[in-house]
Amino acid sequence: MHSRHKFLAGGGELGALMRGHDWSTSPLGDPADWPHSLRSIVSFMLNSKFPMFVAWGKELGFLYNDAYAEILGIKHPAALGHRFQDIWSEIWNDLTPLIEQALSGAGVFLEDMPLTMRRKGFDEQTWFTFSYSPVRDETSAVQGMGCVCIETTEKVLTDRRSREEYQRLHSLFQQAPGMMAVLRGPDHVFEIANDAYYRFVKRRDVIGKNIREVFPDLAGQVFFDLLDRVYATGERYLGMNVRIVLQPDPEKDTEERFFNFVCEPIRDAANQVTGIFYEGFDVTENMRITAALRESEAKFRTIADAMPQMVWSTLPDGYHDYYNQQWYDFTGAPPGSTDGEGWNDRFHPEDQARAWNTWKHSLETGETYEIHYRLRHHSGQYRWVLGRALPLRNDEGKIVRWMGTCTDVHDQKLTEEELKAVNRRKDEFLAMLAHELRNPLAPISTAAQLLKISATDERRVTHASDIIARQVTHMTKLVDDLLDVSRVTRGLVDLDIEPVDIKLVVASAVEQAQPLIEARNHSLNIRMGSAHTLVNGDRTRLVQILTNILNNAAKYTPQGGEITLSVCVDKTQVEISVSDNGIGIEKDLLPRIFELFTQAERTPDRAQGGLGLGLALVKSITQMHGGGVRAFSEGVGKGTTVSVTLPRLSEPVKTHQRISEGGSPRHSESSLDIMVVDDNIDAADALAELLSAKGHRVIVESDPRVALESAAAHPTKVFILDIGLPGMDGYDLARHLRARAENSNSLFIALTGYGQSHDKVLAKAAGFDHHFVKPMNAEKLNALFAKFTTA
Repeated sequence: MHSRHKFLAGGGELGALMRGHDWSTSPLGDPADWPHSLRSIVSFMLNSKFPMFVAWGKELGFLYNDAYAEILGIKHPAALGHRFQDIWSEIWNDLTPLIEQALSGAGVFLEDMPLTMRRKGFDEQTWFTFSYSPVRDETSAVQGMGCVCIETTEKVLTDRRSREEYQRLHSLFQQAPGMMAVLRGPDHVFEIANDAYYRFVKRRDVIGKNIREVFPDLAGQVFFDLLDRVYATGERYLGMNVRIVLQPDPEKDTEERFFNFVCEPIRDAANQVTGIFYEGFDVTENMRITAALRESEAKFRTIADAMPQMVWSTLPDGYHDYYNQQWYDFTGAPPGSTDGEGWNDRFHPEDQARAWNTWKHSLETGETYEIHYRLRHHSGQYRWVLGRALPLRNDEGKIVRWMGTCTDVHDQKLTEEELKAVNRRKDEFLAMLAHELRNPLAPISTAAQLLKISATDERRVTHASDIIARQVTHMTKLVDDLLDVSRVTRGLVDLDIEPVDIKLVVASAVEQAQPLIEARNHSLNIRMGSAHTLVNGDRTRLVQILTNILNNAAKYTPQGGEITLSVCVDKTQVEISVSDNGIGIEKDLLPRIFELFTQAERTPDRAQGGLGLGLALVKSITQMHGGGVRAFSEGVGKGTTVSVTLPRLSEPVKTHQRISEGGSPRHSESSLDIMVVDDNIDAADALAELLSAKGHRVIVESDPRVALESAAAHPTKVFILDIGLPGMDGYDLARHLRARAENSNSLFIALTGYGQSHDKVLAKAAGFDHHFVKPMNAEKLNALFAKFTTA
């Protein structure tokens, strides 16, 4: 470093920059040639933490320190050594008078001077506090100027915001509707008050006076004590509807007034209370109005609670804000819980949309609200009520409130609906009965006329007589059905009660319904477990119940349908269910399906016939047995399930064994040794009789474990096994028997009520050769035996 540059030593970043700077183009020349006075000033500036610059020479070459570099922004470091005017050209006109004053030898000081500078690539408003001082050479001649400055932009903007905020708050303070005042010191001297306060005190001179001077009439009342307590404790006080007797108008007598107000302690920097901020509202008129309203409301509530109806009221927009006691007694709702739209949850779900839409229509049009809907009673029951409301209008005709009532009309509504339903069913039944009676009368009439004209034609006479006989039989059946249902529903039938095995009832009912099921090409699946199904009942009537249900399933299922009969038991009851995939039942019809003369919608063809008596008989007879009946359907086209439940007897069916040696025809080479295992004794015996009649030797067992022992003692060629057996199902029994060497060539047949495809797979896996679904098809069984004996 040149020895004459040593004054630039140190000086931070700018000192280093100056030492390495190319001064050849600078109006200042080489620093080595600078006069001692300039070098001294530069050395001082470079080591100062204040933003400073020096402009030297005729062209005012510009030198500055690190602190000033931040003010230059993007002009640094290119500004170093260049002309002052070129660097700050955008503010040169603002600075020229000040610069000239400094160059003339006079110092300049300005505070918060506004300058629009372009130091970051764009114009920005800034403020600076600075001083300009003349810089002299060794001869005391002014050769330049120096500047010490500080940017005050943020301070100016903050002060401006503070002033604006103060003006805004002061304006709000003055314009506030409530009375506001600031009281200073323990004597509560008025320091400031707003316009509302002056209006209340009739603009008497209050500033500088303590409150006891301004309001001497408050002496002996609570207000002065409240102020003293707030000042002493520093705790806020909130007064509501405080009664004060005072004389706000000096020209009038004292009067009773009511105020809502807050007294907030004012604290200094040391957290000491120095005053109180007071804000209050004169609520005297509101108190008078409120008192009048309370008196009127008390009278209204007394009248409303004395009425037998539920009374309610809403605001013009429909917001419910009042219910009388009858409403809460009826609904059991806690007071206030149904305000607003809370009432909507009290409606029956099916009535909510209709009631809400009707109410909205009345709110929009002002029309009277009137509707029947179901309202939830405190018991949980939905009861029919008549809802009615009228609008109350002011003098201008504007609705100011709605007044409404709810009247319990449940019993009346049900009676009306029941009378309508009874009358409708009576008309339907009479029309149906007339139709059913006319059907056989038409062929009888035709046959009678045929007898008149063909008395000598024996063939025609016989044919006509047969027609008359058949139709009379049909009419007799109709009349008998009517008489039977009449006797049953009136309790005139005696039941022959005895222990009855429901499995036998199922067998008999299936036997009676089988012709209709087969005629309509339905498949019947029977599912019964191994548990005993004893009930106390009249076997004939129980068969009648199940036959009616099966016939209904067959009639109301399209050709080729599926019917499933299942029997389930638990400790206390036996449930018999018949399911089909037929036409189903409408939702509205389900609750009435077991009533007399109830049928689905009638069509002109009357394809199914009947008087609608069957399920009514089912219900009555089931109830006479201490049981119950129910129907289920997901809707039209989705099938139906009818279930009958009867009390179960605890005594089980005993194990049964019989060896059948049918007498005819005699045994031949095609005769087989057969074992039938089925816990349904009647079914097993009937099958054994059939097989014996074909010349086979048959052993019948009802217990699978006994069957295993019997098979070991009696070589058997054919095993016909039920699947639902007690203690061990038919699959396990087949596996045990098949595992014995002597049965390796035997024929295993599964005979069961389970006929699904997966049931057949299970049977195959267990070792069965064939799978038959009950009831057994005798022809197919004989064909299978014939094929087996010739194999």
